[in-house]
Amino acid sequence: MRTLLLAAALALAPGTAAAEIAVTGAWVRLIPGGGPSAGYATIENRGSQPVALVGAACDAYGKVMLHRSVESGGTSRMEHVARVTVPPGESRHLAPGGHHLMLMEPEDPPKVGQELAITLRFADGTTTQAAFAVKPPYSQGPQ
Repeated sequence: MRTLLLAAALALAPGTAAAEIAVTGAWVRLIPGGGPSAGYATIENRGSQPVALVGAACDAYGKVMLHRSVESGGTSRMEHVARVTVPPGESRHLAPGGHHLMLMEPEDPPKVGQELAITLRFADGTTTQAAFAVKPPYSQGPQ
């Protein structure tokens, strides 16, 4: 009976997608004055199955959302997205002008030069934490 229960628990347990994910070049463009900031990184799927980023969390912010920038009629705007899928063996860039994290409702605003721990959540229930370097508003990347 114990063997059956253990086998059932393992079959229902979340997958190991986060173990097959690499996060590189992670940084946050800090917008001072209590406004939202944006998080960028490259997410690499080293596994054999697609993975989908569906959310994120950061202790310094009350809410973290997935967004993308969209240009329409000469106007750029941001829209919420439910997921960012990364096929096996590929990477997705969260970058200015494209998909990114919106860090909203700052609770403990970081300072330029610090690192923020941001937890990325995937559709299968797994998570991975990455250190995001905090950069000034005019920064163009993780240099």
